[in-house]
Amino acid sequence: MYQKIIANTPKFLMFDLQPLTENKNFIFGADYILIRPKQNGCILHLSSTQTPLVVGQLVLLAPFNPFKINIDNNKICVGDVLHFRLNALGQTFIDSVQFSKIKNMLDHAKQGLLFESEWLDPLFEIMDNIENTFDFKQLLNILMLLDQLTKTQPSQILETHQLAFSTTKRTENRIDSVLQYLATNLAEPLTVTIVAQQLHMAESTFSRFFHTHLGVTFRQYLIEQRVKQAARYLVSTDWSIAHIGAEVGFSSLSNFNEKFKTLLHVTPRHYRANHVALRENIGHSQSIQGQVQKQFHQWQTEAVL
Repeated sequence: MYQKIIANTPKFLMFDLQPLTENKNFIFGADYILIRPKQNGCILHLSSTQTPLVVGQLVLLAPFNPFKINIDNNKICVGDVLHFRLNALGQTFIDSVQFSKIKNMLDHAKQGLLFESEWLDPLFEIMDNIENTFDFKQLLNILMLLDQLTKTQPSQILETHQLAFSTTKRTENRIDSVLQYLATNLAEPLTVTIVAQQLHMAESTFSRFFHTHLGVTFRQYLIEQRVKQAARYLVSTDWSIAHIGAEVGFSSLSNFNEKFKTLLHVTPRHYRANHVALRENIGHSQSIQGQVQKQFHQWQTEAVL
C-alpha cells in the first residue's frame, strides 16, 4: 500500500524540508529525497532491502522509489528529510553542461545511494542552513548541496534487486507514454476515461497514479499543456484566436479565454499583441518555446509570492 508524499506547504515548488518520521506504509512519490539521520535507530525499507540508518549518513532516493521508515526497538527517530524537484529549474538548466554531474548522480539514485564519509560535514552544514522559505539563497543552498554531494562517492547502492529496479523503470515508461499521448492528441476531447484506457487502468487508479507522479491532477496538467501550445500558436501563426482554441482542444472560445487568462494573466489577444516582437525569430521555434516556458515560470513564481 502506497502513500503519496505531501509537502508541508501548498506552495511547494522546488523543495520542502521535513522531520524524519516513521511511516507505516510505503511512500511512492514524485520527489527526489535526501534522508539525514541525526540519531541511530531508524531503519530504511527500500523495496526489498532494509538498511539501518546511523548518524553521519546521507541517503539519496530518486522519484518512484517506494520506501518507508521504521524505528528500531522503540528508539527515537530524529533527522531531516529533504524533498526536492527539478521541474522548477527549467529543462534548459537541467540539460546544461554545468548541471551534468548533478544530473548523472540523480540518474544513479534510481537504485538508492548511501553516502557515509567524513567529507559529508560541509553538506550537513548546508542542510542546517536550509529553511522552508522562498528566499533565493535557499535555492542556492539546494544547488550547493547537490554539487558537493557529486564530489563524494556513495559507499553503497541500496537496491540491487533487478525486479524492483525494473518496476521503477516500467513506471517511468508508463508516465512517458501518457505524456506523449497527451502531447500528440491535445485537440481531441481527452478525458480521464479515454487516457486511462491507453494504460489499461481503471479511472480511479489512473487518477491516483497521475497525481502521485506528476504532482498535479490530470485536468490541471491538460489545461496547462493546452494553454502552452496555444501561446506558441499565437506567436508562430496567423490563425484566428477561435481557431487556435479549437486546435488545442478547448470546447468554446469563452472557455479558452478564461483558462488562458487564469494561467498567463492576459487574454490570448493581448498575449499575441505583447509578443509580436517574437515574429522576428519566427523561424527559430526554440525562441518561441523558451518564451512560453518563461511565461509559465513567471506565473509559478507569482503564485508562490
